[in-house]
Amino acid sequence: MTTLKKIGLIALGTLSLIIGIIGIFLPILPTTPLLLLTSYCYIKSSEKLSEKFMNTKIYDKYVRNFHEQGGMTLKGKLMLTIPVSLLLLFMFIIIKSPIMRIVIVVMWVTKVIFFTKMKTIKIEEV
Repeated sequence: MTTLKKIGLIALGTLSLIIGIIGIFLPILPTTPLLLLTSYCYIKSSEKLSEKFMNTKIYDKYVRNFHEQGGMTLKGKLMLTIPVSLLLLFMFIIIKSPIMRIVIVVMWVTKVIFFTKMKTIKIEEV
């Protein structure tokens, strides 16, 4: 892998990590897909960064199940979808711009499709 490609992947991974962390507090940002992108970029570019990221609480909470089992629990999906849906509904009600309303609807539909198509996994109790 070229140095330029490696630097680009590290930069993209770091940017998606920062935006993903912001998305934890601002539910209109797609936290899980951004953190999955971070994981991918770090795996492809830097074993050290990948290992560091995989040892974080953020990875455990938002990425581990998807990375290891290819999906999320139903509870996880609902905990991400319901608050975002309520926030987008609130924004839809208070914003009068037709263009912004279309953007809000597209954001909501995209989130619903993403989580609907994602595999639902069951976590076995220990």
